[in-house]
Amino acid sequence: MNLSALLPDEDFRHSMRFSKGTLSGFYGATIDHAELVGQRSHWIAEQPSRYAAMSTGCEGMLDEATNLANDVGGIGRATFDRISKERDPLTRCHILGAHWEPDFLLMKSTDAGLPRLLGGCVCFPSHWSLEGKLGKSMDAIHSPVPELNADLARQINGFLSRIKPGISWERTNWGLAATSDLNLHPALSPSRLRPEVKAADVWLRIEWQSLVALPVSKGILFGIRLQIVPLVTVMQDADAKRRLHRALATMPVEMARYKGLGECREKLLELLAP
Repeated sequence: MNLSALLPDEDFRHSMRFSKGTLSGFYGATIDHAELVGQRSHWIAEQPSRYAAMSTGCEGMLDEATNLANDVGGIGRATFDRISKERDPLTRCHILGAHWEPDFLLMKSTDAGLPRLLGGCVCFPSHWSLEGKLGKSMDAIHSPVPELNADLARQINGFLSRIKPGISWERTNWGLAATSDLNLHPALSPSRLRPEVKAADVWLRIEWQSLVALPVSKGILFGIRLQIVPLVTVMQDADAKRRLHRALATMPVEMARYKGLGECREKLLELLAP
């Protein structure tokens, strides 16, 4: 893993850095398939309404996402057949979410032109809940993030209106967490970073995100994968360590608080200092 490529060598800022990827590269199965779908199946079986949801009018997007998952080898033929035979859309969403590696969100533009979240399955959220964002526009979903709408709302909405099918438009986002657990749903009260944090108790949480245009339903598939890297591993890469230190040092106070770093940033900067 090239950690330096994931951490821009610049002061912290909101950015729309998308690159072209392939559908199979993001949505196909990986060597971690068994482990990931095992965890996904567990969480959906335990609390399905917490991790998956479908709004009226979302069925066409779910069908296209299922076909995509099947076409790129993200799910097996038996799973695809099982979904195809199921009549209830929410149950189809549960099955797909339990057997497909990435989290996925289904969005579609409203009459006002703003993409709205209508459904999906998110088993590995980073301190947020799908049920809390369902039905909201992209602007409303991003409103808790300090200055994001002011900086990028127009560009994001314009980009989403222009993307063409067949391409996985990809970007990364990062955070720091007090656990290597994939599922940080608020209902589970996951651990948070403390002021006197130690390097061994911190993980770099990288979100690998993908946007795909769905041609038939005119919707958008938003896929999310996670990479969890111990901070001690980052610290062994001099360039990545320097870049992370720069990002933390230049991050606005409000953004540091939003990311759960307000109380521990000074200690993290000490740990990452040259």
